[in-house]
Amino acid sequence: MSIRLRLTLWYGLMFAFLVAVAGIGVWWQFDNSLRRSLEDALRIHAEDVEAGLELGSDPVQTLEPPRPGIFATIVGPGNVSVEAGPGTPPGLPPIEPGPSARQLVAGGPVYALFALRLPDGRTLVTGSTLAEVDRNAERLAEVLLIIGAACAVGSLIGGWWVAGRALAPMRDLTREADSIGAGDLSRRLPVAHPRDEVGSLARTLNRLLSRVEAGVTRERAFINGAAHDLRTPIAALRMQLDLLLRGGSMDEPARASIEAARSDAVALGELADALLGLAEAQAAGPHDAVDDNVLPMLVSRAEQDVERLARQRMVRIDQRVEEASVRVSAVRFHQALTNLLANAVRHGPVGGIVDLEARIDSTVSGRGPVVLVEVADHGPGIEPELRDDLFVPFGMPREDSTAHGLGLATAAVAVRSQGGEIGYRERPGGGSVFWFWLPLASHA
Repeated sequence: MSIRLRLTLWYGLMFAFLVAVAGIGVWWQFDNSLRRSLEDALRIHAEDVEAGLELGSDPVQTLEPPRPGIFATIVGPGNVSVEAGPGTPPGLPPIEPGPSARQLVAGGPVYALFALRLPDGRTLVTGSTLAEVDRNAERLAEVLLIIGAACAVGSLIGGWWVAGRALAPMRDLTREADSIGAGDLSRRLPVAHPRDEVGSLARTLNRLLSRVEAGVTRERAFINGAAHDLRTPIAALRMQLDLLLRGGSMDEPARASIEAARSDAVALGELADALLGLAEAQAAGPHDAVDDNVLPMLVSRAEQDVERLARQRMVRIDQRVEEASVRVSAVRFHQALTNLLANAVRHGPVGGIVDLEARIDSTVSGRGPVVLVEVADHGPGIEPELRDDLFVPFGMPREDSTAHGLGLATAAVAVRSQGGEIGYRERPGGGSVFWFWLPLASHA
C-alpha cells in the first residue's frame, strides 16, 4: 500500500470520526432540546391550568390544550380521574410531582408527563406523546447520515488530492535520484524547500552522493595507479624469464618452473591491461563526445583488435552489419564491442563461430532509434545463479585463468556512460548472446 493511499485512508477515517462525533453531538443536543421544549410546554400548561382553577374558571375550558397533542387531567385521591381534558389517555398510573416519561401501555408510545400537586390535594397531570419528538430526531439522524456519507467521500477525494500534492516533491526527488547513473555521480538533487522534510531528505541524499562519488573516485584512482605501477615490473619480469628460457641449458624441472612463472607473468600483464581498460572506461573525458561514424567501420576496428586471439583459438567471426552512418562515441562503442567479442572468442569452443550483428533499431529502447549490437557464441552459456554479477568487476568467477572478470564490466561501464543498456540472454540451442545498444543523436 502506497504512502499516498495510507495518508488518504487515515485522513478519511479521522475526518469521518470527527464528523460522526459532531453528528452525534448535534443529534443529542437536538433531541434534548425538543424534550426540554416539550417539558417546558407541559409545565407552563400545568401552571396555567392551576391559575385558572384558582380563579374559579370552568375546569373543562381550563383543561383545553394550548396546542394539539397536549392533554391535561385532574386526578383525585386513589388515582381517580376527576376531570380529564381532550386527548387524555386511559389508565394513567400514579405520578409523583415533577417531570417524567412513561410508557402507559405495554408496546405503546412513551409519554412525557408533568405532575403538579394542587392545594386541595388533587394532582394535575399534563402530558404529550414523544412520537413527534422521536420522528424529528429520526429525520435529523437521516439527514446527518447523508451529510456524513457525502463528507466521507469528499474527505477521501480531498485527502487523495492533498496527499498527492504533499508527496509531489518526493516523487520528483525520486525521479531525479533514479536518473543519476554510475557515470553521473557529480550530479546533485535539487533542494526546492530547504526547511521542510523533503528538503532535509534531499540534503541528506546529496551528502550521501558526495561520499559515494569520493569513494568511487578513490577506487578509480587506485585501479588506475595500480595498473600503471604493475605494468613496468611485470614487463621486466616477462623479459627476464624469456631471456632465461632462451639462454643456456637447464634441466627439465627448472625449465618447467620458469615456463610456469612466465605464464603467471603473462596473466598478470593481462590483468594490468584489463584494469587500465576499466579505468579508462570509467573516466569521463573527451572520448564521451559523439561524432559521425560509419557502422561497418566501427565493427571492423573492434574485430581487428581481437583478430589475434581469434586466430589462436581458430574462431571465425561471422558478422552481419547494416550499412549506416551513426552518431555515437567511437571510443565507447569500441570499448564495449571489443570486450564482448574477446569474451565470446575466449569462452566459446575452439574452432567455433561467433555471430556478430549490428543494426539500427527503433523499438528496443522505447526512446527512438539506437544502434543495437548482438554478439552470440556457441559456448556453455552462463549459469542462472551467476547472471546477476555478469557486469560487476570480478563478480563472475572463471575457470580460465586468463579471464579476470573485467571485460564485461568494462563493456557495461562504456555503454552506460552513454545512456545505453547492456544485457545477456540464452542462445537457443546452447550458448550466450550478449547485447548492448547506444542512443543515436542522429542516423542516416
